[in-house]
Amino acid sequence: MSEGQESHGNIQEPDHIESSGEYDRYRDNPELLAETKLKTSRLFSFDWANGFVSPFRPTPRDILSNMLQHVHFSTPGKDTLLDLGCGDAVVLIQALETFPSSQLVRAIGVDLDKPLLETAKEGILQERKASATTNDEHDSILSRLELYHGDLTIKDESLTTILSPNELRGQCDRETTMRQLIDECSHIFVYLLPEALSKLAPLLLEAIEVTQKVVLSMRWEIPELAKYQVHGGVGQQYYVYDNKIPCVSLTEMEKNE
Repeated sequence: MSEGQESHGNIQEPDHIESSGEYDRYRDNPELLAETKLKTSRLFSFDWANGFVSPFRPTPRDILSNMLQHVHFSTPGKDTLLDLGCGDAVVLIQALETFPSSQLVRAIGVDLDKPLLETAKEGILQERKASATTNDEHDSILSRLELYHGDLTIKDESLTTILSPNELRGQCDRETTMRQLIDECSHIFVYLLPEALSKLAPLLLEAIEVTQKVVLSMRWEIPELAKYQVHGGVGQQYYVYDNKIPCVSLTEMEKNE
């Protein structure tokens, strides 16, 4: 192990560091840099100050399905998935379709793009109306789904409810903040660009170390959490971080995926 590296189990911290000392998060996914560079430059230069931390990118369903195979909800009546930057809520819907209410009690999404959230809500409600024969399944989803508009990076600012079981019943929701949602969740999902993950890294590290949350990252590794990685990798294009599961070597991990 090179000087300055730390290990947890047999996993070493990433060693691909640029001469400037900054971790090169694009090294293992150069094709994504080519796809997102123009959007990222425009977004970060214009809207970063207003809280936009990543452009919307549709979630790859096949990769998500593989990731969800390694998600275990083991606290009946409490397990909750929180999607930071949920976009069109497809991750939440797929999770709710995958796990029954006995395992996954709530699926919560937060995003700063209010029009995108409103569009997601409209689509979800329209699909329920169009699928009259499967309303029980849709009711199971709607009774567990919550969407909020707000800034991911501000813990104590009130969030605006876009969709929730209470909202659908015409009832008032309690005031909700990012801090409350993080405290209440058991798993945190992120599909954000590296710059956004850098901004959220302290929050995610605290969540995994202090409050024992499981962190799931689509496509991009989070080097600050590397010693807690238990599943996934570059080849799988997802990463699962868990402080409660003994870590294994990256070689062994790749054999088991």
